[in-house]
Amino acid sequence: MGHSSTRAALIYLHGSPERDREIAAEMDRKAREAEEKKRRKDAPEDGDEPEDG
Repeated sequence: MGHSSTRAALIYLHGSPERDREIAAEMDRKAREAEEKKRRKDAPEDGDEPEDG
């Protein structure tokens, strides 16, 4: 970036609450998607459950 140090570069970095929310929402969506995929993988398929008797 052309700055003399990492500290100097960090001075120019600006975050925003809106961008933080966007990132958090996307991370949440991906985590839920992965959890659902795992749940489907671990769930018994039709006919796989043992019968009583």
